[in-house]
Amino acid sequence: MKIDGNNSTVELSAYLQKMQGQRAAAAPYEPPGARQNPEVDRVNVSDRARELQQASQAAKAMPAVREEKVSQVKMEVDQGAYNVAAEQVATAMLKESMENNMVLQSIDIRV
Repeated sequence: MKIDGNNSTVELSAYLQKMQGQRAAAAPYEPPGARQNPEVDRVNVSDRARELQQASQAAKAMPAVREEKVSQVKMEVDQGAYNVAAEQVATAMLKESMENNMVLQSIDIRV
């Protein structure tokens, strides 16, 4: 199981829409042109949020499938030359499992 931050932009957008809806519902009705000095709404985005947004955009720009790698592996399989390094696969699986457990423990979910 992998946990990624791809949804942070969606969550931020949904939150902002919800807040705008609440603000609109709570605001008293004013006829058009009634305000002399309209207030300007501002949103301050943290550096971390900017980094997440940039990473999300970079991930969206990447192709979903690495065609070169797929064609290379297909060719190796067809030729009977594709070898699975079982030790490396097992090590990677254990490492990912340990990382997932650490993440779950950090957010206090019992594993």
